[in-house]
Formats: sequence, structure tokens, C-alpha cells
Amino acid sequence: MSRTLPLSRPKAGTLPFALVLAYLVVVVAVDLVTPANLRLDMYAALAPMTAAALCTYPQTVFVGALDFCLMAAHHGVLPQHMPVVNRVGSVVGNALMTGASIALARLRRDEVSLLERVRVTSEAAQRALLRPLPLRTRGVLVNGFYVSSQRESLIGGDIYEVVDTPYGTRVLIGDVRGKGPGTLGAGAAVLTAFREAAYHRRDLEGGVVAMEQGLYRYHRSVEYQASSGGAQAAEEFVTALVFGTEEGPAAPASRTAVSVVFLDCGHVAPFLLGPDGGVHELEQEAGLPLGLGDLVPQQRSARRVALDPGCRVLACTDGVTEARAPGGAFYPLAERLHAWAALPTAELLRRLRADLDAHTGGRLQDDVAVLVMERAPAVSG
Repeated sequence: MSRTLPLSRPKAGTLPFALVLAYLVVVVAVDLVTPANLRLDMYAALAPMTAAALCTYPQTVFVGALDFCLMAAHHGVLPQHMPVVNRVGSVVGNALMTGASIALARLRRDEVSLLERVRVTSEAAQRALLRPLPLRTRGVLVNGFYVSSQRESLIGGDIYEVVDTPYGTRVLIGDVRGKGPGTLGAGAAVLTAFREAAYHRRDLEGGVVAMEQGLYRYHRSVEYQASSGGAQAAEEFVTALVFGTEEGPAAPASRTAVSVVFLDCGHVAPFLLGPDGGVHELEQEAGLPLGLGDLVPQQRSARRVALDPGCRVLACTDGVTEARAPGGAFYPLAERLHAWAALPTAELLRRLRADLDAHTGGRLQDDVAVLVMERAPAVSG
């Protein structure tokens, strides 16, 4: 499963450190050859402040100590002709600047350390919530990728799951309103309900009702009420697409079509990719997102299609279809699929992931999840 790059620690490297040292050497050299009444110790004090912003904590301590020793010796100890007050002021001033620089560097180091711990915790939560792709059941193979729009984070608002049940494979892809760690609660509630309902409810309609009930229970929980103040439940919803195969106890034969049922809860329509490279968008009447089902009396309706041998189903979140280029153009998913539909699944996903990055300039506006379901190859033995 594709991931975003982990939160990187600040790598100062040797170049910023070398530049800061070079600047300090130049200032000291100029200060030595200029008249005594032309003092450059304040310019030298910029070196540790710059190091605090660009270099590591040990490098900042080294630059600060070096600057203090050089400037204090040159302006506070060696020049006996200067008044004592001026020499003491020079030593104290350099000490204050050096101390402030080191304190700033330490705060920056502690902040990065805290962000790293948060990232690790968030990554663990996300891995517990979403299993890595590809996922295989008796009859189908589901591959794809997930990318969070949060810069250098694994946490996002998109969810997915694949469950092997006695009635066939059940697949979920959804998008929690919002993004970041705050979406974990609603996503976990929907995923938990989906996993449980997939084993105990044969029809997808019943499973969707259970998922919505799970989301309502989460909104009524003490934890949610405490975190949201009880005012956001009506604004938080989950778009979802649930689809599954209608299979018997045994895996479907590779030469026969399999009936696939789709139930749309305000989600992006999936695409059917034919073995000949044809692409067909499976449009249907979309129901309301999970969390808003009480607004209308009628239930969401399902649609059935035949998944012939060699056919694949591609489902994604609106982070793909609404991805914008720097100029504002939306990502042309259908056009790209027409060009790549004949490619193997792994290559299709690789190109789609790379093309999304190229289209958006590496700046996704929303979380992205893509799933491709196809008939699983037979396993010998």
C-alpha cells in the first residue's frame, strides 16, 4: 500500500553548518583588521541565531560557544584601553545572545521530537485501522494505494476494508468528512460496524444500515461529545461505496461471470475495466452519505452488474477526481483510465499514483484511496 513519506527529522547536514562557520570567521577577520571603535560583535551574534534555525542542536551549541569565546575575548578581555563597563557589557551581551540561540535550538529539537512521537503513534493507529494492500479473499484480489493529504503524515480521512464472508467478498471504500487524526473516530466506528455486519448480514442494504447505526453510536458517545462539544454530529458524515460478490461456499470458477452488487452512499461512482481495455463508469442513483440517512424515508438502493472473467472494478475517493493542478484543472481520471485500462493492475496503480503527483505538483488537496478488485487467480493445492 502506498504511503506518504514519514515525518523527517530536520537534517541540517554539513552545508548550513559550514556556511554559518564561514560567516563567523569572516566577521571575526573583518573585526580584527578594522579600528577598535568599529565593533562587529552584534553581527557575529547572528551566527548562533542562524544556526538555531538551520543547524542541529549540537551544531548550534558549538557555534554559540565559539562566537561567545571569540567576541568576549576580542571585545571584553583583550582590549585593556576600553572602559570596564563596555567590556562587561560585551561579555554579557554575547552570553545572552548565545544562551537565547541555544534555548531556541533546544525548543526546536524538542518540538521535532514531539512531532515524531505523534507521527509514530498516528502511524500505529492507522495501521491498526487499515490493513496493508493487496488483500485477497477466496474469489477476488483487491489491490490499491492510500495517501494522506496531510504533509508527511499517514493519517487521513479515507477508509477501506475487504472481508471474506460465507456470502462472498465484501469491499468498503469511504471518505470521512474532514482529514487528519480527528477523522479516526468516525472511520473506526464505520469500519468496525462494516466488519461485523459483513459476517452476519447477507444483503448489503442491511450492512449499510449497521454501519450508519455504528456512526450514530459514535456521535452519541461521551468521548465524541467531549471532543466536539456536541455541536458537530450533524456536520460529520461518511461517504461510502460498498460492493460485494454473490458467491457460494466455494470460490467462483474463473470462466464464469460473477454477480457484483454495488450500494452507493454519496460516494464517487466506480469504473468497470474490461479485459479489452474498455472503461465504463458504473453510474447509479447515489444515496445519502452515512450519518444523513435519517433525512429521507426510503432506503438506499443497490445495483447488480456481471463481473466477467478479466474484468476489474476500480473505486476511489474524491481525493482523486477532485485533485487540482496548480492552474485549477481537475484530474482527468476517466481519460487516464481509457489509456491505461489494458495494463496489469500493479502497473496501472503505479502510473495513477505517479500521475496524480505530477498533476497536483505533489500537493494533494484531499486524502486519496484507490482500490482495484479483480478475480483472484486460482491457487494450486
